[in-house]
Amino acid sequence: MKRLGIVILTIISLLSFTWAQAIHYEDLMNEAREAIKSGDLPAADDAYKRAMSHETADEDDYEIIKKEWEILEGINIKLADGRRSFDRADWAEALKKYEEAVAAMDAAGTENWAKTKAEAFYSMGMVHFREERPTKAADEFREAQMLEPLQEKYGKAIQMVRNKHYSEGHSLYKRRDYSGARAQYMIAVEVDPTFSSAYYMIGVIDKKDGNLTSAEQNYKLAVQYDPTHHKSWYSLGLLYSDRGDNNRAIEAFKRAIEIDPNYDKALYSLAKVYEGQSKTSEAVAHLKEAIAANKKYTRAYELLSKIYVEAEQFNETIALLINVTGPAASQKTYYHLAQAHNETGDCTAALAAANKALVKKKNYSPAMFEKGNALACLGNTQEAVAVFTEVSKDPRWKSPAQYRISELTKWQGK
Repeated sequence: MKRLGIVILTIISLLSFTWAQAIHYEDLMNEAREAIKSGDLPAADDAYKRAMSHETADEDDYEIIKKEWEILEGINIKLADGRRSFDRADWAEALKKYEEAVAAMDAAGTENWAKTKAEAFYSMGMVHFREERPTKAADEFREAQMLEPLQEKYGKAIQMVRNKHYSEGHSLYKRRDYSGARAQYMIAVEVDPTFSSAYYMIGVIDKKDGNLTSAEQNYKLAVQYDPTHHKSWYSLGLLYSDRGDNNRAIEAFKRAIEIDPNYDKALYSLAKVYEGQSKTSEAVAHLKEAIAANKKYTRAYELLSKIYVEAEQFNETIALLINVTGPAASQKTYYHLAQAHNETGDCTAALAAANKALVKKKNYSPAMFEKGNALACLGNTQEAVAVFTEVSKDPRWKSPAQYRISELTKWQGK
């Protein structure tokens, strides 16, 4: 049994010797290089040190290994110095050390350093970010991204810088500091030239400033980089509509609606263009869709009821507006409802609707005119004449009001 144990130990020793002999210093150098390629510099350092002390390496081999290791050691020291400087907020020194590390990696003349170089660029980007140099920060992050395109954090770092200035732009916009907001949005698109939301907001501010050409350009950039940016399509539609370019307005509004079928503002605006072209059926269809998308969309109720009244579809007007109340109702909706009730002979309902319109807007001439008609219908001639007399003070309603006064007085012998 003792002899068997000795035999086993001998075999193990022979195998260990054979295994040791099988490993060559070049294998360890390759191990070190692969570790560098994967960004594991401590593992690379260990492999180089084992290679230098390996029995298969002679004096010349040792010098070759040592030379590669010294490059690694020099880069490691520069990166460590950069990290220490960063941690104590010595930004200039940190940037200097990271730049020296990148230069040393470039001088190494191999592609093994891509991961480590990307991290150095990332660190330089963070220095610029802390120093409020957003464009420079983004440039460094992009360098890192080019070296390691599958590493998500570099793209997220660009977004971080972009979003910071986009948010600052929103804060300034809410305070009505439009000049300051525009400057922040411009930084956001400098950092990320494909950032559609910032182009859109720049366009919004340009339109407020009356710079419609620049507004159009920025809306177009927004949809160029994000064809699904429905707000920009809608805003383009409004620009074209204001210019009277109805065909392009219709196309832009339709694009917005294709992206968001419940985009009530685009549906309404498209209907308004069609209504202006006397394409009543198309206008009505889109206004109904707008109301279906937003039950409180006052302007859609106003325009649709106007179309119904003009088409003498008074029952349809009443059905549309009879249950519209609260914030959804306006002086115009109550006015059109009063018109419809007067035309169908329900003068009491017409008077109630006209009075509701006047609660919404005091001395609103169209509603006062319908109130006068309702009072006359109910036999309250004196009150009706008094109302029409008030209405006649509005130059736009003077002629029809005086005509009604004549009907109720002179022509009736009163």
